[in-house]
Amino acid sequence: MNSKIFTGTIKHRRYWPVNHDLSYPVYLYAFDLDELPGLNRRCPLFGYNKFAVTSIHDRDYLQPGNLPIKEKLSELLRRHQIKPSVSNIILITSARYFNYVFNPVSFYYCYTDDHTLAAIIAEVNNTYGERHPYVLKAGTPESGKWLATFKTPKVFHVSPFNKVEGIYHFYFSDPKDRLEIKIELFNNTKKIMAAEFKGTGVPMTPVNHLKTIIKYPVAPHLSIPRIYAHAFKLFFRKKLPFNGKPIPQSPMTIKKQTPGVFETLCQKLVFKALKKITIGSLKMKMPNQDIVGFGRPKDSQPVMMEIADCNFFPRIILDGEIGFGEAYMHSEWDSPDLLALLKVLIQNRDHFSDGNLLLSSFTRIKEKSAHDRRINSIKNSTKNIRAHYDLSNEFYELFLDNQMMYSCGIFEHPGDSLEKAQAQKMMRILTQADIRDTHHILEIGCGWGGFAVFAAQKTGCRVTGITISKAQYDRACQRVIDEGLEHLVTIKLQDYRHTTGKFDRIVSIEMVEAVGPQFFPTYFKQGQALLKPGGRMIFQSIIIEDERYNNYCKERDWIQKHIFPGGHLPCLKVLKDTISEHTDFHISDVYHMGPHYAVTLAHWQDRFVSNKHNIARLGFDETFFRKWIYYFSICEAGFAVGGIDDIQVNLTL
Repeated sequence: MNSKIFTGTIKHRRYWPVNHDLSYPVYLYAFDLDELPGLNRRCPLFGYNKFAVTSIHDRDYLQPGNLPIKEKLSELLRRHQIKPSVSNIILITSARYFNYVFNPVSFYYCYTDDHTLAAIIAEVNNTYGERHPYVLKAGTPESGKWLATFKTPKVFHVSPFNKVEGIYHFYFSDPKDRLEIKIELFNNTKKIMAAEFKGTGVPMTPVNHLKTIIKYPVAPHLSIPRIYAHAFKLFFRKKLPFNGKPIPQSPMTIKKQTPGVFETLCQKLVFKALKKITIGSLKMKMPNQDIVGFGRPKDSQPVMMEIADCNFFPRIILDGEIGFGEAYMHSEWDSPDLLALLKVLIQNRDHFSDGNLLLSSFTRIKEKSAHDRRINSIKNSTKNIRAHYDLSNEFYELFLDNQMMYSCGIFEHPGDSLEKAQAQKMMRILTQADIRDTHHILEIGCGWGGFAVFAAQKTGCRVTGITISKAQYDRACQRVIDEGLEHLVTIKLQDYRHTTGKFDRIVSIEMVEAVGPQFFPTYFKQGQALLKPGGRMIFQSIIIEDERYNNYCKERDWIQKHIFPGGHLPCLKVLKDTISEHTDFHISDVYHMGPHYAVTLAHWQDRFVSNKHNIARLGFDETFFRKWIYYFSICEAGFAVGGIDDIQVNLTL
């Protein structure tokens, strides 16, 4: 008989970023897969594909379905071109105990006819119902206690305290009278954690089986409680950072096949909302490859939405619009035409807004409270601005034009480059403001100095630019020096509320969105106070539709949470009312340029995507990359269908 029971100890040790140790007694089975039918007959407490005190079920291992484990494994080995052929397989695992089991990892020792080790399969399970087989071949035989060792990249999420990165080092002894298996995780040369099992074996006889069950009556049921107990200690006591579960990216990962009860309920609620689509049509491909249609396919070409994980549905129901964007960030859904999909959803948003989903009420209240705490006071404004603009100057250089204008350009002709469109936008401002070489200009929110340098070079005027982003300030100052414009351009690290002096013109390009509704009167009154008699102020701002503004003010959206903390889009009516009630400004011109922003965003996204490898080199991960793709796309869709607009407003005294 080759099948054995190994009793021993599992030890876990975490080395970084905190130290933590865990040790507990456990027993594992080593089943010769060819002996399972015989064990089913000889051991009264053991069952193969049937209920027993302990049992092995084919459906619990590898691909879903009831094919014998050995057949599934043979197909896996064939796909990985394991040669010569494997004839004998020893499975190291935990069996079901009164029909319950959680196997953190099972191991398949695969031997050839002459009992040479051909490969070892490490099948890892997580608590989300997913499993991943690491096919370990061409290992390094070692002298001493190790039969073979292997190294392989980590590609599967197991613990929320470890990212899906690094290299696993596997060590295996020969599963004879003693068994030792060790796994270490390294990130570069730094050891993150290690886990090992050491045990002694006895043959899998009815007597030995009974003795083991009596000695460890509840051990198989303690795995999950131990996991959660130590997760509690790591998170709450040792403050170990928590990483959300990513969607599996490896084609080898076997995902959860069927949604749970709550996921099914949430799926029905989402489907009920999507059935209200009246503009366009949508097809949704489910994780099991079923396709469900919504809308009016006869009127338009359906857009495809591919659901990778059923957790998408609870996230939408509980977290609404924010959850929808976060689900994309975490790869729970995707689309071959993200822009077209978002256009359809925006055009139908009134049919399935967050306010219609009762279960998202708590999240909306919580998120709105978090947004209100980011009110743009002088102290908070600096934090809010730096959270976005201080990601790194190198990052923004990867997708902005050579002037680093982070605002809408004007594409006067089809085929205009992004650089030309930004220059045309700035020339329009110079013309509308009638800026001359005798003027002193104040630019509120000068960014990286693009407009300040452009205006000084084109007109010979003096410019004072202010920003509260340290990264922007440093780059803008260096740009002024590089262009030899120190005699004309001054950059200050300063809040607009602290600015003093008198200026002939004020320019503010898409800075109003960082002011906040509580400070709109302050912003425009300060603008008037800083202007000389007869002066002009031109500002450019993204705006939201008047009729949507009140509801917008009641909630926090995905962009406010993940892109612009403290950000707030005004509507045109609020801007006009604020200006007329709190200042002596006269609105002489309002220029609508929303369609140009859709084109601008498309240029940014093209450059962003083409620089994906450079973005990764800056230290940004796949979730960050997808966050920005969603940001560009949702904004482009909004401008394209008119849900949001961009305006230049000319104010005169």
